[in-house]
Amino acid sequence: MDRPVPASFWRGGTSRAVLFLESDLAGYDPDQVEAVILAALGSPDPGGRQVDGLGGGSSSLSKAAIVGAAPAGSAADVAFRFAQVEVAAPRVDFTGNCGNISAAIGPFALEAGLVAARGHPADGPVDVDLPVDGPVDVTVLSLNTGQRYRARVPTRSGRYEPAGDFCVPGVPGRGSRIAIEYIDPAGSAGRGPFPTGAAREEIDIGGGGPVVASIVDVGNPVVFVEAAALGVDIAASPAEIDADRGLHYRLERVRREAAVRIGVAGSAEEAAGCPTIPKVAMVGPPAPGAAPRPEVPAETAGEATMVAAPAPYAADGGRPAPAEGIDVVVRLVSMGRAHQTVAVTGAMAAAAAAALPGTVVAEAAGAAEDGATGDGPQPVRTVRIGHPAGVLEVGVEVGPGPDGQWQVPRVTVDRTAREIMRGSVCVPESYLAGQAWFAGSGRR
Repeated sequence: MDRPVPASFWRGGTSRAVLFLESDLAGYDPDQVEAVILAALGSPDPGGRQVDGLGGGSSSLSKAAIVGAAPAGSAADVAFRFAQVEVAAPRVDFTGNCGNISAAIGPFALEAGLVAARGHPADGPVDVDLPVDGPVDVTVLSLNTGQRYRARVPTRSGRYEPAGDFCVPGVPGRGSRIAIEYIDPAGSAGRGPFPTGAAREEIDIGGGGPVVASIVDVGNPVVFVEAAALGVDIAASPAEIDADRGLHYRLERVRREAAVRIGVAGSAEEAAGCPTIPKVAMVGPPAPGAAPRPEVPAETAGEATMVAAPAPYAADGGRPAPAEGIDVVVRLVSMGRAHQTVAVTGAMAAAAAAALPGTVVAEAAGAAEDGATGDGPQPVRTVRIGHPAGVLEVGVEVGPGPDGQWQVPRVTVDRTAREIMRGSVCVPESYLAGQAWFAGSGRR
């Protein structure tokens, strides 16, 4: 018989994940916890569809998190372990973090009773608590990376309020705005925003010689290369990028070499077994078609529909002109496939890199005129990142530390989140007994 395990299914930003309470998994050993997650998502699926689970067949839709009380002294309300689940292989990776799913942790904690959205009445005894209408700050600790962030979660009558008018490109409809502030998000690998100590360096990709790359660790480590250096149009769609297997081969060589240089792998072969860290991304200046306008509501025959916002066109009526309000364009590759939008942690790294002098991202963003100078604390800057589904705005603050090295005190981003389903996932007993059909086929 299958064993029911309590769970909740959430969308956070442009990703989805199955969320578990730590207490509901307390009776399982680490291998069984991974088995529960694999069964919930439907991995592995050699066909790539995750047809036997809740996964959606792509890295952004194949995720899980385990949420519980924060450790004492952590200065956080709740803590979570994020899991990236491979689609075709039986692998659960607890290495990095996910900025999109991070948006769902605060609301989930409120709904699960880990955090109380209550306050004191204006008039009356101070020992009487009342439900809150309005934003509630929830401080969250990522156990994977040791990073903290503060999520401002909208509430109504003490419950999470998902309804609102904020739009996230890549997500249909609208929701309530969850403002997230990451506190000192640089250095998840323990080496600061530049884990190799350099703003740019050469990486050999074979055949065509080396390319210039910037390895930046803010949110998660990401290695950035200029699309033009690889002969790629930065406006290329995810489908076009995925169709170019030679390009993926070169990007993977860059990613593996970066993994070795930042110390998360001892060799390129070892880096192949850790596909989540670092991520790899191509960057370029704003270009026609590089960031579609988000859909906006329109009234048609009395019914609300969604239509694409008009894009600016060249004076001759031809190809769309470069979209205004974009600083840099990013095409991120995650788990071997082009991301349909951009991972929030990848956008955090891109925004920080755009504000830090000498990086390939700063060059693509044209930051030579107004970028950070290193002469003192820098003002908070909004970096507008174009991605395949629209534009993501990221606030970033950078500045030199006491030792003269660059620091990233905070990064801000706005997301939405919605609980899709709550109940139980059904886990085959064979999975829990270590006798799943895929046993011995590459699970780590």
